[in-house]
Amino acid sequence: MEDEVMEKTITVYRLKPVANSYEVPELDLFGFADILGDDDLSLVRRQPRTNESLLDKWTPSRCELAPEYQQGLTVPDVSFWGSYLLLSEEAYNAFKTLLVDVGEFLALQVGYMQMYIFVPLHFAQEDTSKTLRHYEDGFECGVETLVFEQSSLADKPVFKSEMYGTHGLFVTDKFKVIYVKHNFTGVEFDEHLAGIF
Repeated sequence: MEDEVMEKTITVYRLKPVANSYEVPELDLFGFADILGDDDLSLVRRQPRTNESLLDKWTPSRCELAPEYQQGLTVPDVSFWGSYLLLSEEAYNAFKTLLVDVGEFLALQVGYMQMYIFVPLHFAQEDTSKTLRHYEDGFECGVETLVFEQSSLADKPVFKSEMYGTHGLFVTDKFKVIYVKHNFTGVEFDEHLAGIF
């Protein structure tokens, strides 16, 4: 019976940017909001919490590469852009079947490359009996331990955590297997889910 439980356990990783990395597009929150027609930035500020769709408001757009990449730094296949992931065209093709039901792809021409912003639209359920909130000076500020309900992970290869905060993205082995198989670059997989670095 213990083997059956072990087989059903889904491994979760917290995605982290590679050390000393830079965001790939020369696109800030104001530019992003402008593309979406979000004049007061209310949509782009709340979307990571509310999981509202951006696809219907999105117009495929173009921006430049960040200066570091214009100067020759290799563009990663998968990287962070704010609360979202940025995928190269090759990464998009590798991940689209896996991710189509858990988020949206926003086409973005970055410099000379077709790329895609992946907007995750789901939270997984934390196991509140094993997740411990962190407090400093009486104020909640993150978590000390973070464990997810296994039943909430089965159909979520990429997800967010309300208790951790929407700045973090989490993935399961399904995501990692594709990333490793294609020798993609740009992110690291951390099993210390509650970490801040």
